[in-house]
Amino acid sequence: MADTEQEALKQLLKNFFGGAFKDLAQYVTDPPDVQPLVDYFVNDGFMQPKLTEWKGYKMYGQGFNTDTIKWVYENWTPWKDDVIVASFLKTGTTWAKNIVRQLYFRHDEKLMAMTRNMAMPTINLETGLPVKFELLEKLPWKKRVLVTHVPTPLLNLEKIKSAGAKIICTLRNPKDQMVSWYHMTLNFPVNPNATKHFDMYPKDWNQFFDLCFAGKQLQCNKEGEWYMEHLLSWYPHRNDSNVLFVFYEDLIQDQEKEIKKIADFLGVAVSDQDVSNIAKETSFGSLKSNSNTTEKLVNFYRKGKVGD
Repeated sequence: MADTEQEALKQLLKNFFGGAFKDLAQYVTDPPDVQPLVDYFVNDGFMQPKLTEWKGYKMYGQGFNTDTIKWVYENWTPWKDDVIVASFLKTGTTWAKNIVRQLYFRHDEKLMAMTRNMAMPTINLETGLPVKFELLEKLPWKKRVLVTHVPTPLLNLEKIKSAGAKIICTLRNPKDQMVSWYHMTLNFPVNPNATKHFDMYPKDWNQFFDLCFAGKQLQCNKEGEWYMEHLLSWYPHRNDSNVLFVFYEDLIQDQEKEIKKIADFLGVAVSDQDVSNIAKETSFGSLKSNSNTTEKLVNFYRKGKVGD
């Protein structure tokens, strides 16, 4: 890759991540310095991806950081009525997040605007640096919609439950998950010199399948583990009072029914008209047409199908 191309990619990433954090900082009277966050995502995340490890679980690049989830486990205190959408990559995380966002903030124009572009850099518990949580604490919201892709050994479930926070765990057919994940990785804005990234995410589908299935892609997992092990970590908690399982296929089949189920779980009163409106606002077509900058960067919304 020519030096000019590397500089162009680096500038793209700086503008992208800088904008993501500055968009939020405008809602805070005394925001923390977000430049270290921007630098982390640009350098350790994409230009020179770093491997981090905790409890045998590994994360490589794209801003994912086991040091940060360790800090969250040991130091972060959730708020009452926080919602954490906890799921494996490409299993309906963003869909569920947007449904909760509509349920929580649909009557507050300011919070709807503030949360519109909140995505991986800001709301994933395991991305970036701990200073990010200083910004999240100062934003003008009383309850938050957050996301994580980590399995349960990396989450302090007891602290989350005792705080009064709730968890929505989305699940999807693993065949569709892998196909969706494959197509998304093709669009990652990664430095071509980051050879380990391309070793894990080859463009050849057959190679990609073998590596993914064998647990060689280090995304919040132990080597040799994949989506199935992630699900098995959550399965014992399916009946916990603060945990709700939501299936991607059920959202496809009857979205309004699932929205009502989520609303009941969160204790949010909704009318049939509310549910109908939220279903329209969070349909695949609507989410795709209103993609935020993060999602456009990686062509996040592709088909949204079952059995692809």
